[in-house]
Amino acid sequence: MDKTDIASMQESSVDETYTFQIQKNGEGWLGWIKELPEVNAEKENKKELLIALAIEFQNVLINYETQAEIWDKQFEADVKAGKLDRFAEEALAEN
Repeated sequence: MDKTDIASMQESSVDETYTFQIQKNGEGWLGWIKELPEVNAEKENKKELLIALAIEFQNVLINYETQAEIWDKQFEADVKAGKLDRFAEEALAEN
């Protein structure tokens, strides 16, 4: 395998920096994002690889945002239903 090229990208919507790594591998190219192991690709040329990584990256971020929204809605529903009251009571009892 050849030398790995590294580029960082700041994603403002999540206030994180992601490290894109690409590497020539024989006739093709490999790429991945260090902080998101689920984002990886193997393509015949560098341009296709960069496009594939960008698409996968955006899909993962959208999925994370969607999961966060689902969690927030469930948390709010649990609070309204009183499912978390015992945790508040336990915390107050400890003081």
